[in-house]
Amino acid sequence: MSKVSQCKVEECHYNKNFECHADGIEVLSSGTKRVSTTDNTACNTFKPKEF
Repeated sequence: MSKVSQCKVEECHYNKNFECHADGIEVLSSGTKRVSTTDNTACNTFKPKEF
């Protein structure tokens, strides 16, 4: 499995200094039948940070 090297979602629990520290990620389409841009995707691994 490829390592995710960047995370730009500051509110994500797995983001540590803009690096993803999740064991793995799951990316899904956001409901469209055919995905053609990143706008049509969603990271299902996201977990909110506790502040």
